Amino acid sequence: MLAFNILKALNIFVLLALYFVSAIKYVHYFQLNSYQFKSHFLWMKRNVKKQIANVVSGIIILLLLSQKTVVFYSVALGAELVSFYFIKPQRAKKPLVYTMRVKRFLTVHTILFALALLFGIALDIELILCTIMYMLATFVIIITALICAPIEKGVKNYYINDSKKLLASATNLKIIGVTGSYGKTSLKYYLSSLLKTKYNVLMTPESFNTPMGVVRTIREQLNATHEFFVCEMGARHVGDIAEMCRLVRPTYGLITSVGPQHLETFFTIENVASTKYELVEA
Repeated sequence: MLAFNILKALNIFVLLALYFVSAIKYVHYFQLNSYQFKSHFLWMKRNVKKQIANVVSGIIILLLLSQKTVVFYSVALGAELVSFYFIKPQRAKKPLVYTMRVKRFLTVHTILFALALLFGIALDIELILCTIMYMLATFVIIITALICAPIEKGVKNYYINDSKKLLASATNLKIIGVTGSYGKTSLKYYLSSLLKTKYNVLMTPESFNTPMGVVRTIREQLNATHEFFVCEMGARHVGDIAEMCRLVRPTYGLITSVGPQHLETFFTIENVASTKYELVEA
């Protein structure tokens, strides 16, 4: 009996570890997809194999745990440890950044998970519950994101309105929007270096080219001495550049190129072109 209880506790611990490794991985992909459900669902559709490992190993673990014997619990523990190899995160183009949004997300997620676990313990189904949560980790993250959506919308609106006020107060600031399928980050650096020989210049750092990346730059770095703001504008969907232009209201615009980038969300090169030309229209 003692050996059985120890094995049960070890199984719960390892299943929790498996789940949280999977959860962090899928939060990372959600961040890489700019927290946009449409982009994330398209990613899920294209990367089914990344999610199958959780489901297949979870079914095997469930079958082993259903026997409720020391031998089968031991084999299940071995299967769980092997599963770490198959669910390990692959190298991504950008690491997970623990922004305030991610921290809020993980806080809500942890609270929900803790409540579910307490429910499982009360019904003596915690092993089954932990296994199912591990199998469906990608969907648990989506459910958490849906719960967090109203909170994030309120936070986003507050930060955007605050940024607009800061820009409105900078009456002498000239804003240059830079977009394009290729080369926009390089051009941003070249242009900023040239302008800095004569003017006080603010530029969006690194690859900060989303609305909230621009908002963060404005709120944290813009001051009364800046004369130019070189703003890189990225896009994955039609209307993304227009949204950015409504935020910063550029004085000038530069389009580096129109190419077959992000066709998984733009679908056609014509949509790419029309999105880039939203800067011209602004």
